Amino acid sequence: MKIVFALFFLAVPMTPLFAAAPAAGLWEDVLVVDDHTLQLISHRHFIFTDRKLAAPTVFTALKDFGGEIDAFCCLEVQDTNPLSVTEIEKKFSSDHDFVQRFSQIRGLPYMYEAKLAKREIWNDKMLLLKGRRKDADDIPFSAPVIAGRLGFSEIAGNRFTTADGHQVELKTRFPDKNRQRPLLHRFTVDGKRTTFSVPVLGN
Repeated sequence: MKIVFALFFLAVPMTPLFAAAPAAGLWEDVLVVDDHTLQLISHRHFIFTDRKLAAPTVFTALKDFGGEIDAFCCLEVQDTNPLSVTEIEKKFSSDHDFVQRFSQIRGLPYMYEAKLAKREIWNDKMLLLKGRRKDADDIPFSAPVIAGRLGFSEIAGNRFTTADGHQVELKTRFPDKNRQRPLLHRFTVDGKRTTFSVPVLGN
């Protein structure tokens, strides 16, 4: 009986039960501007994550509009050595708004340098966001991310299933207009929650 069970187990293909849940986090598309000269110093992409990345990873950004999620494909993290938030803040200390914003991101312990994926795999939302912009006329952008390349550009509601079977829910709590509270994002992936906060852009 034990031999039969072992043979059956070996014959069963890998399923989502054995696949690690995707990392969740935040994309910060940053324009660093010198406070004194008002000149653009750097245009950088950073991804904050809930866990350390073991390998180069593709991410899809998600915007929660309450009754609908828009997906922006895709971004890549190639260097899996986490960055020091403190060191990055020192490097770009001439931009007070940048330093203040990054110092107030809470709940995601790892930060990585990221870049936009090859244009050939962009979906229509990413093309609309980034397709015709250059550094000189780009605008800052911030959105939650989930590891993987999602096969949709938008979806009704706030729940979806990834290609390998993981159940994902994203909820965003928006602050009241007259309160200086941050945005609060909450991912639930296969029942496990990751909650993080980030200042509202422009505050």
